[in-house]
Amino acid sequence: MLASLFQLGLSQAEIAELCDSTQPTISRAANGAMVRYELGKAIEEIYLKKTKNHEARQLLAQ
Repeated sequence: MLASLFQLGLSQAEIAELCDSTQPTISRAANGAMVRYELGKAIEEIYLKKTKNHEARQLLAQ
């Protein structure tokens, strides 16, 4: 999910802010470290929102 968020243009710092976390924690997660359940769920929520918005924008552009 983090890789997809990065591809959508979000930075580690932006994701950290949205998750109420820190950039180093997001960096560790992106490199495969285990994270708290709550952080994982927060990342999942951001992923779902951002991918849904991205898909909607692609449909509108067609």
